[in-house]
Amino acid sequence: MGDGQVGWKQITVVFCVLLAILFVGAGIFKALEENLYNPEAVPERVHKVEDVVVEFVKNHSYVTNHDVYELLKRIDIARHGYIDNTIHENTSENYHLDYMESWYFCMTIVTTIGYGHMGPVTDAGKLFCCIYALLGIPVWIILLTLVGAQLSDSSRWIEKRVRELLARVTQIPRKFRAPGLAISLTIMITSFFFLPALVFHKVETWTYLEAIYFCVITLTTVGFGDFVAALPTDDMHIAANVVYKISVFLWIIVGLAFLAGSLERIGTALKILGEKVTDMDLDPTEITDGPENEVIGETNEAHDADSNHVNGAEHKNGSNNVTNVRKSGKEKEIEPQELADWGKNGHYIQDTKL
Repeated sequence: MGDGQVGWKQITVVFCVLLAILFVGAGIFKALEENLYNPEAVPERVHKVEDVVVEFVKNHSYVTNHDVYELLKRIDIARHGYIDNTIHENTSENYHLDYMESWYFCMTIVTTIGYGHMGPVTDAGKLFCCIYALLGIPVWIILLTLVGAQLSDSSRWIEKRVRELLARVTQIPRKFRAPGLAISLTIMITSFFFLPALVFHKVETWTYLEAIYFCVITLTTVGFGDFVAALPTDDMHIAANVVYKISVFLWIIVGLAFLAGSLERIGTALKILGEKVTDMDLDPTEITDGPENEVIGETNEAHDADSNHVNGAEHKNGSNNVTNVRKSGKEKEIEPQELADWGKNGHYIQDTKL
């Protein structure tokens, strides 16, 4: 069994675990929010909205509370693309949270995107979010690591095929990686940014620039929340919206894994480049072995003169047995005390090279 098969089996197992965490977590969050909702404990800003609505209706007798809240909903949708779930017409009634909206909220927690389009209303819901994040995020990171490894293999395969093709068609050698790497990255970026942006442009009725902006902000996990995809609308059927949500989730998984893998490859390439530049900047005397290549008391000109002298002697005598006294650049170093002793004994200082 190959490593790729083992990798995909691991991905399948971790993906199923993550799905279980999402669906179970969505049910728990929905139950906590609905059953423990206390109308008296709603945020202060909700009471301020209610006071503003009451004041407005009092001054304009031709409108009702329902009309004003419907207007607020439409304004929220027009400005943000979603409705503030904490502000509704009758805060004294039971709080209702759609299951798939709860699932989508849990997805934004484990992926660390956190759009901020909704949040827990109850204290139990807030506590659950803290625990849920600590449990779900590690599983998410494991899944990203596994998927990123598979995508890196695919990217290398594409890069290799591109280099082989360029080597056949052009004179670019196969070892030159830049064109293959650039083309493989272009294919990946197009697959995870430009094509999904085109889908969001059509489905969400955003401009293409806004769709590109949403893709980048989402896959970098910045998650401003000014644009949120797959929220329920009157124009989309409930079943279609569920499929749309799951599709967005799958895109986030693969896109985040690709982005993380690409950043890792770029970091590795920069590290290797830095090491090569460091090696090029080294002083040659730091690379060579100084003591073995060091010549005492002679200049390069003296080396050349002695070499010419020896070569001349070889030519004159016709002997092939003349030993080059300069072996591996080694010379015997004359100590000052030895010079003094030789001078006292009447010895002449001659060439002491070994």
